[in-house]
Amino acid sequence: MLIRKAKADDIGSFVRIYQEAYRGLEEYAYRTRKEIRRYFKWLRKRNPDGIFVAVVEEPVGFIACDTNWYSPFGECQKKVGEIHELFVYPEWQKKGIATALLSRALAYAKEKGRNTAGLWVGEKNYRARKFYEENGFREEGKLGRWIRMVKKL
Repeated sequence: MLIRKAKADDIGSFVRIYQEAYRGLEEYAYRTRKEIRRYFKWLRKRNPDGIFVAVVEEPVGFIACDTNWYSPFGECQKKVGEIHELFVYPEWQKKGIATALLSRALAYAKEKGRNTAGLWVGEKNYRARKFYEENGFREEGKLGRWIRMVKKL
């Protein structure tokens, strides 16, 4: 497996994998191809060097880490490495890809001088919440249907 920076022409893979990965979790996802494409472009505009793709012959997962993000929540209240997105094709899940992507994104955040990583996860997305807890994140609060999780780097 190779983890590399995402490029503009990865947008098609981003859309396909996103749609597959969010099956059953649509309440937390963008639904149309147009929305997902717009989201990818927004992520690239926010922090183009912080989007990574896992490749096993072809792309199988993505993560977006925004080191320009200011978190006004909880004890953070500063610039953090914000994980906006992490998803992997369902058939490639539970093979260490999400862990490798997360590790790369957190290393990127540290490279950029961030000492905290943060993210929002859907309250009913129990698998993701467990994954983040297993990787050192802790719940810090709740806003609507979203749980705030943070990790010291």
